[in-house]
Amino acid sequence: MIKNIVFLTLILSFSFVGCKKDDELVVVPGNQAPPDYTISSIVKENYVNKVYISVLGRKPETIELSSGLSIINQHNLSELDRAAFLDEVFAKPTYNQRLYEMASIKLLTSFDTSAITERIAVFQFLLTDSAYASVFDVINMEIARLELVKSIPIDLNNGTLTTIGMHRRLIDNNFYDDINMGTENFVVSSFQHFMDRYPTENELEQSSNMVDGLSAVIFFSQGNTKSQYMDIIFNTDNYFESEVRELYVRYLFREPTSAEMSKYATEYKTDLNYKKLQKTILSLDEYVGIK
Repeated sequence: MIKNIVFLTLILSFSFVGCKKDDELVVVPGNQAPPDYTISSIVKENYVNKVYISVLGRKPETIELSSGLSIINQHNLSELDRAAFLDEVFAKPTYNQRLYEMASIKLLTSFDTSAITERIAVFQFLLTDSAYASVFDVINMEIARLELVKSIPIDLNNGTLTTIGMHRRLIDNNFYDDINMGTENFVVSSFQHFMDRYPTENELEQSSNMVDGLSAVIFFSQGNTKSQYMDIIFNTDNYFESEVRELYVRYLFREPTSAEMSKYATEYKTDLNYKKLQKTILSLDEYVGIK
């Protein structure tokens, strides 16, 4: 009996020697944490509603809400689910129309498609009056610029126009000229709209000269036309930073941090993919509401 007890004691002793201490971490290669199933259905439903309101300016219909929830429940609101859901929303026919409306409100205030159509009709009537024959070329140019504004939603839908191209058309037309009369006002307005700041004294002078057809230099680039001025403006770091800032304020109600600004502005300037920028911000945990 005693011999048996001693034998058992030895076995137990060797067993404990072979065990790892409690405070040692055992790492299993390839092991992944289990998915988090604590995200509530309310958070998911709120996310679907928020995205529709943010992107399309309306709440989802019942079938759209159901479809959205079905997508984000595949992997419990994973990044993959969010991307798939956002792709579905961005594919809606009204996505580009809403994009245009938001930009138009910002840049052209109260002018809409009907107002543009009416202005075109006025110019076309002037072309029938020989008293304006000396400025027919100017009138035709104004009609062409307004037609480009009017066709923005169509061109966005068929993929022949980018967001940058849309912004360019929205400041290169008769309505924007009326709102910001004179060269200096045009320059100041374009700086404020797309750089979130007032131009320096030198920037204002050089930009005005360039828009008026004189050779000038801004942002280390030379030009002598209004078109070249816009080329330069829409290729500056400030422009892409302004776009990041606008989406952060619109979706997250705050300014981006320096790190966020640098990362996303650089990415947008590199790939020129506005939808990707939108999707990135709309996919953040902070926007989802689980931070």
